[in-house]
Amino acid sequence: MTVDNFFLKLSVTKNLWMEMLSVKHTKFLTALGAFLLVVLTLSACAPSEDAVKNSSSSAKSDKKVTLNIGTMPAPDSLPLYVAQKEGYFKDQGLDVKLTNFKSPKERDAAISGGQLDAAVTDVVALASYVNGDLGWKSATGLTGYFGIVTSDDSVKNVADLRGRSVATLPRQTPTFYLYQQLKQNGLSANDVTIKEVPAIPARLQLVEQKKADATILPDPFLSMAKASGLKEIAKSDPKTYQTTILGVDKKLGDDKATLAKLTTAYNKAVAQINKHKASDYQEILTKDLGFPEVVAKNYTLPHYEKAGRVPAKMLQAAFNYAKEEGILKNDIDASHYQLPVAK
Repeated sequence: MTVDNFFLKLSVTKNLWMEMLSVKHTKFLTALGAFLLVVLTLSACAPSEDAVKNSSSSAKSDKKVTLNIGTMPAPDSLPLYVAQKEGYFKDQGLDVKLTNFKSPKERDAAISGGQLDAAVTDVVALASYVNGDLGWKSATGLTGYFGIVTSDDSVKNVADLRGRSVATLPRQTPTFYLYQQLKQNGLSANDVTIKEVPAIPARLQLVEQKKADATILPDPFLSMAKASGLKEIAKSDPKTYQTTILGVDKKLGDDKATLAKLTTAYNKAVAQINKHKASDYQEILTKDLGFPEVVAKNYTLPHYEKAGRVPAKMLQAAFNYAKEEGILKNDIDASHYQLPVAK
């Protein structure tokens, strides 16, 4: 082979390698470009870390929370029924079941058995939950009231109860109210004779039959008593004297978010009620709250207060009464058993 032929073949071979490398390079760049395009597309479609967190948080907040709430046949429970009827609970992502109890004994049995997340109860009953170490606390005061009625025409006011008989049951909130009224009028518990009668309807009947001089009643029994001709000599102001509360168990009490939703729904119901008359809630009053139809038709709704803490002095006085009555074994700081109003 001549030198010229050798260099000619070498030149051809070089050109072939360059063409091959060029083809491979082009294919490589094409493949690389396609790969990068896929990566960029996937990156654009994939949610950011913040989006994932927000989505997770939203899913948690949108999840419905089920609450079992015990109510009592009294106007104190009305906002809860209105909140359910108007869909305010549902709007807050709450699935609420309301169970009406005919007596405090039945309600407290359900609380002790862990069947309720919250309940319409009272300040003296709360002291009994504290004594039983049930973990319950007050979430808000409710709009409720008591009245003292008599069938004795000579009894004009609370001071006239000296030496008279009063049908009630010791160790309960109505009797706590009675004792406070006696004290304000210069009397003590020793100045009246207590007739122990567990059932409220039976207390009313005794006074109507003049077998007891007076008794303490919540509505609807207070309205029923006045409708039958009994005289009201004292009545608590639901704005300043709150003994009825919405108690909550420890789990709900620790869940500030759910408690805030419950409070929001309650306050919406309160605002709604205050724009209406009792005639707009006849079905709830008669079906759920125990009002006879004739009483419900003539009933005047109280002005309902939004969720708020029970006055500290009131709650402490109730706990002190509970201690005197043997409900509490020790002196208790009541402020430890009242939650801040959730917002």
